[in-house]
Amino acid sequence: MKTYVKGKFSGEFDSSQEITLLHILRWKVLQNPKFSLSRTNTKTVPLEVVKNVVALNQKEDFICWLTHASFLIQLGGKRILIDPVFGDIPLYKREIKAPYSVEELGKIDYLLISHTHYDHFDKASLLSIEFMKPHAIIPLKMSPLLKKVAPSISSQELDWYESYQNKELKITLVPARHWSRRSIFDKNAVLWGGYVISYKDRSIYFAGDTAYGTHFEEIGKRYNVDVALLPIGAYRPEYIMKNNHLDPQEAFNAFEQLQAKRMIPMHYGTYKLTDEPLDEPLKWMQEIDKTSLGKINFLKGGEVLCL
Repeated sequence: MKTYVKGKFSGEFDSSQEITLLHILRWKVLQNPKFSLSRTNTKTVPLEVVKNVVALNQKEDFICWLTHASFLIQLGGKRILIDPVFGDIPLYKREIKAPYSVEELGKIDYLLISHTHYDHFDKASLLSIEFMKPHAIIPLKMSPLLKKVAPSISSQELDWYESYQNKELKITLVPARHWSRRSIFDKNAVLWGGYVISYKDRSIYFAGDTAYGTHFEEIGKRYNVDVALLPIGAYRPEYIMKNNHLDPQEAFNAFEQLQAKRMIPMHYGTYKLTDEPLDEPLKWMQEIDKTSLGKINFLKGGEVLCL
C-alpha cells in the first residue's frame, strides 16, 4: 500500500506523483484565471456562520464544524480538535470569520492533524491551543515538526490502521489518497491520512484531504461508520485536483462506499483555494441531497450537531 524509502512515503495512495510542473504551469500561467465552469449563478453567497457557546459546553456528545476542515468533537466526554485553522494561511485569506475564539472552544483533550499542508497544519492555530496541553494523535514522522511549532504538546504517531486507545475511546489513522509537503525539499517526508474515532458502538470518520480511491470501501468494511466527515471543495481544474480532492459527486460516492449512516460535508466555503466559485460545492451537494433520503447533514460554520 505504501513504502518509506530515503525519508519519503510513496505508494498507490501518493497522489503527488500525478502532478507535474507542466500541470502547475498550465494552471497558473496559461489558463485564463477568470475562467470558471460554474454550475450555479455567478453571484457568490458567503457561507453562513453561527455561534452557540452554550451548546459547546453541553455534556452530550456532539460534532461542531469550525469551517474548512476543522472540527470540535465531543465523544464519551472527551473533546477532540481536528485540523485547527482559525485565521489566514500563506497566500490565502479567510473569506469568513472563525465562529469561535480559542477560549470559547473550552478544554481540548486530543488534537488530531491529518497532514502537513498549510490549510490543515497551521502554526498560529497550534500555538494558540498549546496552553491547553492536548495530547496529539498524528501520522508517522510528524512529531519533529509539531515539537518545533508547539513544544509542550505531547504526541503519539500512528501508521495507517494503527490506533491509540484510552479506555473505550479509540482513534485510528486510516489511509487517504493525498500527499504532504510544507517546503520545496520535504515532499512526503511525513505520512498523511484520515481518522476513525470510536467510542463504544459509535464511530466518526474524518477523511482529511483525499481524492477518490479504493480506501473508502476498505474503511467501510473495517468500521461501522455512523457519521462521515467528507471534503467536497477544491476540485477545479480537474486535471490537477481530481488526484488530490473530491468533488461533491465523488464525496457522495465515497459516502455510499463507506456505508455510513450520515454525511457532513466539509472543506469548502472558507478559503478560495481553487478555481470553482466559493459556494459551488455547497449548491452542488444540495442538489445531490435531493435524492439522498436526508442522509446529508449540512452544518453552518460553528453549528453544533448533537449525536
